[in-house]
Amino acid sequence: MCSTAFSQPLNSGPTPPPTPGPTPIPHSFPTPTPNPSPFASPSPSPAPGVQPGDVAIPIPVLNMAQYLPGGAHEDIDIATLLLPTIQMQFNQALNQLQTATSGAPGFGLAQVTQALGKALIYDQSLSVKNNLACATCHIPYAGFTGGSSFFNATTSALPGSVEITNANVKKSPNERISSRRPQTYAYAPFSPVLHYNNTQNDFYGGNFWDMRAGGIRLENPAAEQAQGPPTNPVEMGNLDIATYVYKISISKEAPFFEALWGKGSLSSIHFPSNIATLAMIPGPTTSAQPGAFALMSVADQNLVISAFDHAAQSTAAYEAGPEVSPFSSKFDAVLAGAATLTADEQAGWNLFRGKAQCNTCHLDGTENSTTPVTPADAADVAPLFTDFTSTNIGTPQNYALPFLYENQPDQFGYIANAAGLMYLDLGVGGFLANVSLAITIGEQPGPVGTGQNPNPSWAVLAPQFNGKVQTPTCRNVDLRPYPGFVKAYAHNGYFKSLKALVHFYNTRDTLNGGVHKPAGEPGEGITYWPFPEVNVNVNQTIGHLGLTDAEENQIVLFLQTLSDGFFVPPVKFNKVRPVQTDHIRQKSNVTSTQ
Repeated sequence: MCSTAFSQPLNSGPTPPPTPGPTPIPHSFPTPTPNPSPFASPSPSPAPGVQPGDVAIPIPVLNMAQYLPGGAHEDIDIATLLLPTIQMQFNQALNQLQTATSGAPGFGLAQVTQALGKALIYDQSLSVKNNLACATCHIPYAGFTGGSSFFNATTSALPGSVEITNANVKKSPNERISSRRPQTYAYAPFSPVLHYNNTQNDFYGGNFWDMRAGGIRLENPAAEQAQGPPTNPVEMGNLDIATYVYKISISKEAPFFEALWGKGSLSSIHFPSNIATLAMIPGPTTSAQPGAFALMSVADQNLVISAFDHAAQSTAAYEAGPEVSPFSSKFDAVLAGAATLTADEQAGWNLFRGKAQCNTCHLDGTENSTTPVTPADAADVAPLFTDFTSTNIGTPQNYALPFLYENQPDQFGYIANAAGLMYLDLGVGGFLANVSLAITIGEQPGPVGTGQNPNPSWAVLAPQFNGKVQTPTCRNVDLRPYPGFVKAYAHNGYFKSLKALVHFYNTRDTLNGGVHKPAGEPGEGITYWPFPEVNVNVNQTIGHLGLTDAEENQIVLFLQTLSDGFFVPPVKFNKVRPVQTDHIRQKSNVTSTQ
């Protein structure tokens, strides 16, 4: 349990101002450009957009359009990995829907709703410009996070659906884009409904970095998380939930939606006569452009809400299913007695739950202890490597985020971040105080939106949670399509390797005598760390762990055993593998050499 008792102001080094202020961009850094041959081995080190310390270069990539499909320098990962994967998975989902609804033996409600959720996740036509799917930012080959090495290394998030056509690329981005790295939605459905534990003085559950998808209304945080991106102006960008539901109603998966959720659940909705036009207008709604939902009768509004909820519930069902959350890592094989950890992996696990104190928050089913344990001692045979609380590890501001420069009106008059470089991501505290990122960017509020604190009595707790973000699962933390593929870490993507992240946990308060310096100076991530973005409630259980370089590497090796796909159960779509007897399991025990 990552207790609030460990969260104190950071005392080592001079205290920075309450806001980071404009940080001078070092002119010694060239603007990053993609590596033309990222699949080559060995890949260039550091990768474009990454400093030698495996942290972000504080140079925002403002001209993002040139790297997107149709751009002059289309990113190779997007062209050869991301888009083909999205299309393949969408086609597969439609085939699975056809099979699951055909009456074939062995298929029922679980297969239908999960296949529908899969189709909704991979359907690019559901975004305002028909160019972005949920999977665009949550792709399986990267552990359901960002699927472009270049964008992971630089902007940390992929651009949203809406192009900014009036941008001055020297000062502002030419694509709408979020300020946060996309969380994995694998294993996210196992998070409980957000609640405050008065004994532990801590919040548990919810989804999103700031826990704002609490599951209060649907009793399902993952479903409420799925309701965020469709109307998020910097993501899928739909005008409102009615235009999103309209897009579902004319999609290829629409007949299957009605087969599952009821005849007429989509086709009986009376949309405004100009709905096709409204469906092409980016959100958010304004007094001048109230959206389609406001133009509909109460009866039709209720049908829209119901369909919106059902789409989200199917999405969450898919995320909880065996294609997304399969428990198929090497560590799971070890727990099942079908593999063993190497000596370094075992040492890394011992450090993980001992000296490094990772297991304080990233629960692996055992207690922090210096006494050796075996996998049989684990309290949970499918540990989730998170305690579903939140913490502020003192992550520095990532000045490579184009979001920090989205402070000018775009061609629709929309400003994503009026605070510009002065913006601070307050995380859970922002959500509790109703000043969260969702509020900042104008994500749709109300009974079917996310971002608003659902419990006014929680607001008084906001100062205690400023700067805290949800503890992510360590599962699939290193899953990548090729060795040189860059993944981003922490909520803002500041860290660009597991090694850098572990090194930060180890040395945050000891490098340079614990004295922090501004971002972008020589030696960042090697000889010093910058100030925390939010310098309150900083977790004091880390930062001075005393790990050696070899021990840091062993922890990384252990984390690499958490990537799914180490073994594949011999089953078809969403079927169940027969339970093995102890006799069979004993015969299947092997020592892995992978």
